Amino acid sequence: MKLSRKLEKLTSGEAWNSGLDRYYRWRHPLTVDLLLKNVDQARLAQICHKYHVPGEIKAWPKYTDYHHWIGRAIDHVRELHLDRDKKLHILDIGSAAGYFLLALRHLRHKVFGLDLAEPPFYGEMFDLFGLERVIWRIEAFEPLPEIGRRFDLVTAFAVCFNGHGSKQIWGQKEWAFFLQDMRARYLNPGARMFLALNPEPYGHYTPELREFFLEQGAQIDRHRIWLRS
Repeated sequence: MKLSRKLEKLTSGEAWNSGLDRYYRWRHPLTVDLLLKNVDQARLAQICHKYHVPGEIKAWPKYTDYHHWIGRAIDHVRELHLDRDKKLHILDIGSAAGYFLLALRHLRHKVFGLDLAEPPFYGEMFDLFGLERVIWRIEAFEPLPEIGRRFDLVTAFAVCFNGHGSKQIWGQKEWAFFLQDMRARYLNPGARMFLALNPEPYGHYTPELREFFLEQGAQIDRHRIWLRS
């Protein structure tokens, strides 16, 4: 590595952050095999074989490639620094097969999912992993279900409330209702929300929606949005 690059890393804080990442990877090892250590491997293979569609890389059967997607879930945990937080109560919206929650539970976070009933593959995986979730379709201007618990962190990956690729994508009013309801009934004081939005033809959000999130106190990094309660 050139001296100039080394100096840049030192002055920018990149070296410090890289060192922290290495420390927490050592302190809290996360591998696919480790997360599946206490999972019924025969049952896991049976479920994934039943729903597998050869060559599928876009629709939900892609998640039957559990080794790949658990690896991606571990990456999400590391990127969000959830391997170094205090133990949190975490809700994952659109929890799919539960891989992200599986990794979080290994780190002793208390986890809960929210998703649709379909496809049944997701439910079978949640049962296999011993994870909890509520079945619910999030609709514009409709309150979230009463689940009798609050959270320190709410995550939602690849969301596009409420019709990806259609004219039904949420605007400012829909998001304002959702966030107000979430803050009033789901979030603990000081809680955070993390949203990773799906790309649409105009990008991940319109300029107006970006301005709305900023007015809500959001920190925005490309398609990733952080909000506080």
